[in-house]
Amino acid sequence: MDGGDLKTRSAVSTPADLREYITILENADELRRVRVKVDWKWEAGAMSRLACERRGPAPLFENVKDYPGQQLATVLLGPGKPLHARVALALGLDKTTPTIELIDQVRQRLKYPHKPISVSSSSAPCKEIKLFGKDANLMKFPVPWIKEIDGGRYVGTWNLIVTKDPDTEWVNWGTYRCEMKGEDRFAVLLLPERQHAGMMFRKYEERGKPMPIAMVIGADPACHLGCIMPLDHGLSEVYAAGALRGKGVPMVKCETSDLEVPANAEIVIEAEVMPGERVEEGPFGEYTGHSAHRGTIPVARVTCITHRSNPIFTMANMGKPWDDYATPAHVMKAAVAMARLEAHGVDAHSVYYHVPDVAVVAVKSTAGSKRRVVSTLLAGQRLIGSGIVLVEEDVDVTNVEDVFWAISSRMNPEGYEVMRDMPINSLYAWVTPEQRQTREASAWVMDARFPHHWTKEYRKAHTTVSDFENGWSKSSKEKVLARWKEYGYGDI
Repeated sequence: MDGGDLKTRSAVSTPADLREYITILENADELRRVRVKVDWKWEAGAMSRLACERRGPAPLFENVKDYPGQQLATVLLGPGKPLHARVALALGLDKTTPTIELIDQVRQRLKYPHKPISVSSSSAPCKEIKLFGKDANLMKFPVPWIKEIDGGRYVGTWNLIVTKDPDTEWVNWGTYRCEMKGEDRFAVLLLPERQHAGMMFRKYEERGKPMPIAMVIGADPACHLGCIMPLDHGLSEVYAAGALRGKGVPMVKCETSDLEVPANAEIVIEAEVMPGERVEEGPFGEYTGHSAHRGTIPVARVTCITHRSNPIFTMANMGKPWDDYATPAHVMKAAVAMARLEAHGVDAHSVYYHVPDVAVVAVKSTAGSKRRVVSTLLAGQRLIGSGIVLVEEDVDVTNVEDVFWAISSRMNPEGYEVMRDMPINSLYAWVTPEQRQTREASAWVMDARFPHHWTKEYRKAHTTVSDFENGWSKSSKEKVLARWKEYGYGDI
């Protein structure tokens, strides 16, 4: 898997590391330096959450209580102005790039995966400082207690966890929340029924062996974007990150395992997930907009920490739309879904995901098209969460008002269907106690398209859209647009 001839696509220039990305965000008014002292316990979380909800610039806390000289960066890929501005900047694009164009850019780049590039330990910024034994202490970093409703301090939120399958040596990257449980221990949420790393850990545990992992904090944004892509089993996110960057990710070997990590990361925490050992974790305010999961989960023991001088600690702040997971993840997920539909011959016009996991697919209404879309998105890594909405090609899948209008005005009640006995996402708030035990629940399909067998004459008489675009002739529209400022609406 390599990039091949890059002349076949536009050249890209993405941030080389987190620090360059921070500079780019600041120059685009998408980041603010907070120089007053801020408490890592609740205050940083509350302030960054409010900034997120008000669509303000991402805060970079430069004066964290108890941690002089260290910085805490949060919601770096969160909602901007426009919504996906920070995602566009992370991809080396103009911040005003329309969402559908962003999705297509990602889809096109994924056609050119790049092999990672191995670099020496001496040239890797993440190796500037190495900590072993008692010095490998998580308390040395400004690990935040984000929300008061959370169960504790979370060392891993906007992170990248590297694992390797013990049978195939397939390397997986994933973002899994990790609650700090002491100076050298943290709980890691591994769900074997949904997460690739969880499936890998089950193999290690069955053999009574610890699973080596590496938690990467503060890699370049393309690595984090690649990390949250829902790739199929056996595919490695490091290649996807290389595709987004337009070149291979520089990687360096860990100190206590044979895993490799992004060389330009701020902090790398090497650890082992212990077989048969569990610890209480949660709750945690999740991307679903609700607190989720309080129970016993696997625990990891730190073996080594390496980091850059004056490292920048990164934090995510999950919650109601929008947050720094949903904003980038729905672009990445949509691109993967479009690529899969295209590969299976489904001529979809556009795809987008709405919080927390509702897929909206614009596809022409033809015989059997609903089944083809649903079965394709369910194959391999599941790309349908709690439900899927099918809409006509004239609906803007990224606009929730447009989508809900289509559901309200176009969906015949017969177009609603429940798919039963589906694998569950236990983070959903609506899951019943019984479903959490069986790990199965239902998903739904809303077909908000007009039947394919209706004639053009019938559709023209009954379904012509009543809006500015479709309700007037070209000359009438041009007249109004030409006089818009004259009407006194030049600022609208």
